[in-house]
Amino acid sequence: MQKKLKISIVSYTNTLPFRIGIETSPIFQQKAHITYDNPATCAKKVINDEADIGLIPVGVLSQMAEYHIIGDYCIGAKGKVDTVKLYGNVPVEEMESIVLDYQSGTSVKLVQLLASEYWHIQPEFVCGREGFEQRDIAGKQGGVVIGDRTFALDNQFPYSYDLSEVWLQHTGLPFVFAVWVSSKPLPQDKIILFNRALDEGIKRIKQIAREYQHLVPQEIDLDTYLTNRIDYNFDADKHKAMSLFLNYLKNNTSS
Repeated sequence: MQKKLKISIVSYTNTLPFRIGIETSPIFQQKAHITYDNPATCAKKVINDEADIGLIPVGVLSQMAEYHIIGDYCIGAKGKVDTVKLYGNVPVEEMESIVLDYQSGTSVKLVQLLASEYWHIQPEFVCGREGFEQRDIAGKQGGVVIGDRTFALDNQFPYSYDLSEVWLQHTGLPFVFAVWVSSKPLPQDKIILFNRALDEGIKRIKQIAREYQHLVPQEIDLDTYLTNRIDYNFDADKHKAMSLFLNYLKNNTSS
C-alpha cells in the first residue's frame, strides 16, 4: 500500500487558495495527510521528516542542509502585504527594543536586515512569547507581528510599518515569505500533481474570497487581500528577491 503524502500547510488566511486547491483535489483527498500549522511548525515538520512537503518560511532555508522547492507558487508580495508588520508607540527610529514574532523566522530576519541596512538603528531584539502582541508592545519597545493576528492590531498603535513595503523601498523587489519545500527529492509525478492542485486553488481566488469573507473582520476585504496584497506566483523577480535575502542571511549568520 502506497504511503500517504504528508503535507504541512500554514493555517493563515493567506493560504486559503492553496488549502482549498489541495483539499478539493480528488487525488490528495485520498492520498494525503494534511496538517495545519504556523510557519515555524511547518518548517520543523519538514526538517524532522514529519512532513514530506511544507509551506515554510524562506528564512529557514539557510539552516537546511538540503531542500527542494516544489511548484510554481509561494506566499509573496509586491509591496504592502498587510499581515507582516512592525508596530509601536514611537517611530521606528526611537525604538530601543523590538519583540520578534515566534511564529516565523523570516519576519525576524527581515526586520533585523531592515533595522541595520534601511533604518540604520540598533535596537535590542527580544524573543516574543504567545500573546506578546497584546502585552509587550509598549513605551519604546516595538513588536513584529505576522499573520491573521495583525487584523486586530492595525488601529491599536500609532506607528506601523509593513515590512514587505519597506523591503520594496529598500531593494526595488517583491518579497517571498514562504515556499513549498521538501527535504528530500520527490517523484516528478507527485510534484506535477501537487502543483496542479495549487494552480486549481489559485484559479478560484475570487470565489474563495466570497465564500470565506466571514473568516476575517468586517473591515478587511478578503478579495483585496488575496488578490492585491498576496502575490502567489513564484516568478523571476521573486526568485531574484529570495536569492538576495538568502545571500544576506549567509553573510550575516550571527543575526
